[in-house]
Amino acid sequence: MKKIIKFLLCSLLLVIFFVACGEKKEEKVVTEDKPIVIGQTFVVGAIEPTVGGTPWSLTTHGLSETVFSVDRDGNLVSRYVEDVERTDKLNWVLKLKKGVKFSDGTEVNAEALAWAMNTVMEENPLSNATAGKVKFEKVDDYTVNVTVERETQNLKSLLTEWTNIIFKKGDKGYIFTGPYIIKNLEPEVSLTLEPNQYYENSEKRGEVIIKAISDMASMKLAYESGELDMAFGITPEIASELKDEGKIVETIDAGYQYFGVLNTATGIMSDKSVREAINLGLDREDYIKALKGGRVANGLFAQYFSFAGDVKLEYNLDKANSVLEEDGWKLNKDGLREKDGKILSINVLTYNSRPDLKIIMQVMLSQLKKMGIEAKTSIVDNIDVEAKKKEFDVILYAQHTASTGEPTYFLNQFFRTDGSKNMMSYSSKEVDELLDKMGTLPFGDELIKTAKQIQEVIYKDLPVLYLVDPEWNVALSERLKDYKPYCGDYYIVNSELYK
Repeated sequence: MKKIIKFLLCSLLLVIFFVACGEKKEEKVVTEDKPIVIGQTFVVGAIEPTVGGTPWSLTTHGLSETVFSVDRDGNLVSRYVEDVERTDKLNWVLKLKKGVKFSDGTEVNAEALAWAMNTVMEENPLSNATAGKVKFEKVDDYTVNVTVERETQNLKSLLTEWTNIIFKKGDKGYIFTGPYIIKNLEPEVSLTLEPNQYYENSEKRGEVIIKAISDMASMKLAYESGELDMAFGITPEIASELKDEGKIVETIDAGYQYFGVLNTATGIMSDKSVREAINLGLDREDYIKALKGGRVANGLFAQYFSFAGDVKLEYNLDKANSVLEEDGWKLNKDGLREKDGKILSINVLTYNSRPDLKIIMQVMLSQLKKMGIEAKTSIVDNIDVEAKKKEFDVILYAQHTASTGEPTYFLNQFFRTDGSKNMMSYSSKEVDELLDKMGTLPFGDELIKTAKQIQEVIYKDLPVLYLVDPEWNVALSERLKDYKPYCGDYYIVNSELYK
């Protein structure tokens, strides 16, 4: 009898053992850390931290960080700087935090930060917009003196500008300070990231894979199949379809603005009457309907900012046609405007990484046709390269115009005479003087008033067309249901991606 009881007990223990093993195996499959996979319209090409818009790409990919950054509540915060003190009109002192490290384990001290910022200022002219070429000088191991070329009242904001990332040169390439490092890069196709072990709470993070998918139908299929945990920047139509399927879709205020950049230096857009006519003949409400969201622009900034414009856009097709008639552009037998034997034809460009702009382009073509204007369109990969050729009439462009939480950087970049992103060849003594004044003002009522005034002058001069204050759509897997994008696409991959 004892042998039977012993046998039964042994059998029972074996059953419990195998059941437990089976449960552990099943738990392992459920809790196994798989990479978070993100689909978006672009992946960085070359890792060049001082070339054009590359530093922005490195930050949105989670590789780099600016000296200050914007948190979810819109505050300017820094992992690197303890205190900022202004000592005179053009000089500031930064007191650095101790113990913050690059991804190779070396410290971000005064010498390292000063070298990075001076290199940015020398090699990337886009960094010189707000205060000219800024100089950084080590005082001691954790103190940096900062000297600006043009007066500014907010050094924190300047150090938040997307050009101003911290980096160093290593034996095998550049080294950054963001929450992730590169495991594998297939330029402009895919990027695999792994946690930066020297970044706070690195043990809570896993791998991230970013895939460049410019075709929205392919993006949708990849998301629906479970290949993607996040589909960033999907079109309104796809967002609506996914919502109908019960999928998780976040709709956000983009912070970006959609506007038309006009070549005022050469070609047909140098004629202000043509610019005025086109501005009058574009019904922006048609864009809002096509995009299924957003608002008609009232200036150059998202409407939740205190310094957003107060411009009231006028749509009047009859008036637009009258302006063209008075300027000598008569309708020919084909319904096209003609003057001195020349057809009124414009080249309209946009680019693949912003799908909404392609939608606006299609609507705009029909609107231009109603004015008797012929339009030739091109969709390119690198719009900034094309802009430098000055062979365009109109570029449909998207920009986060207040990524630092204030208007100075963008306005100086785009609208100061000879500004680093003044693609329009725009020059206005009045705007330049207002920008100089803005540099002397702390953030407050007077600066807000000045920013609004600049937007009124720009609307009068029409180097750009105000179009749309957009919304964006992001599809998420159940795994990322609590993910909340912020500041447009500036921090898609961030330290909080893994919860």
